Amino acid sequence: MSDAAFHALPDDWLDAGLAAVDEWRSIQSALVADNQTVLTELFRDHLGEGFDYWAHFPPHDAPDPISGARFYYHAHDPAEWTSIEHGHFHLFVADEDEPGFAHVVAVSMDRQGRAQRLFTTNGWVTGETVRPAAQVLAQLPNGFEINRARPSWLVGRWLTVLVSLLMPQIRELLELRDCALMTESGDWPDVEVLADRDRHVLSECPLDMEAVLADWSRRLTAMQAQLISPPG
Repeated sequence: MSDAAFHALPDDWLDAGLAAVDEWRSIQSALVADNQTVLTELFRDHLGEGFDYWAHFPPHDAPDPISGARFYYHAHDPAEWTSIEHGHFHLFVADEDEPGFAHVVAVSMDRQGRAQRLFTTNGWVTGETVRPAAQVLAQLPNGFEINRARPSWLVGRWLTVLVSLLMPQIRELLELRDCALMTESGDWPDVEVLADRDRHVLSECPLDMEAVLADWSRRLTAMQAQLISPPG
């Protein structure tokens, strides 16, 4: 990401992203040290039960009691996906002034437990309360906070810092989703699109976490250089 793109980020997004880099690396190092991935950590108490395709895991989702944010993991039948995709996380925020939950983004995971793709879904896919991108983004990243012991505290933190690191990508995807939900006359949302069972994914992008971390690291280095540079 260019310096100009970083300068365009709200201050709270920038602060959260920079703070998330070290926690992300710490979590990844801890997983590698135990020869684990975020997926084996998620299913550590359920390894002998097999994988129930189409079902939510955990069965009643994982809501945070303070923020109201929640997530679940989900996989379709492998025949419907590429061979490298294991499944995906669905992430949501709640709004205390409105019922239901708004979908933030889905995070596709490969068989090695690496995030590889982001996408947004049509409202019927998750049963969300569809809200405009601006409303959802106004709650992020601080509104997505998962801090609970089960199914895994570490996975909750991994998802929390992931959202902070990916705010630029999430903003773009939600804005593209809004475009897909707009009628030709400019009304939003388009009820025909919302009801279209053939429209599952409304926006998506590939994800390279090493590139994401490199972008944040470059920005941090640039900020540190500005702080120590003598006035010109």
